[in-house]
Amino acid sequence: MYPSTNTSVAQRTQDIAKAKSLLAAAGHPSGFSAQLVTENFVEIPQYAQIIAQSAKAIGVNISLKVESSTAYYGKATFGTSDWLDATMSLVDYGHRSVPNAFLTSALETYNAKTGTGVWNAATSPTRSSTSWRRKYVAASDVGTQKTIAGQIETLLLAQTPIVVGYFYNYLAATAQGVTGVYPTAVGHLFLYNAGKG
Repeated sequence: MYPSTNTSVAQRTQDIAKAKSLLAAAGHPSGFSAQLVTENFVEIPQYAQIIAQSAKAIGVNISLKVESSTAYYGKATFGTSDWLDATMSLVDYGHRSVPNAFLTSALETYNAKTGTGVWNAATSPTRSSTSWRRKYVAASDVGTQKTIAGQIETLLLAQTPIVVGYFYNYLAATAQGVTGVYPTAVGHLFLYNAGKG
């Protein structure tokens, strides 16, 4: 999704036996039951159904609570929001032109004074990764960002405070003959390399 994504980090493949083994090691050899709270927005309820159906394969029974977006987000602060306060929640994130907001808002420990962690519904810091995130944000070139991103990706795969299931494909158009326009999925247009031929 970003030029700095480190694609050399291998992604997981489904392993039902390993998932059951990990549940047993965590004290849940017969699985467990939990509620997943989400919003009634575009395909999100159907995605929640897929998650609940898939979890059954390892003995996890997920009941769904699908709310209006207003009820789900509340005031979008801890203590007022089912999104942030539920044991398990499913949210759609809008794209950002750089990953910094995801790295700080969704993964760092909540701090009302600094504004970090305001989306951290997992409510636990990703151990050992705050310094990597700070280094990533401070990096001045894509190569350094890729190296640091690889460390962050590896930690996220190991600790899994969040799961990003998919990204939307977004389209943008320009006039014929315009080149070098870099669009983002939230409608920003970077024009630093734009030209008309």
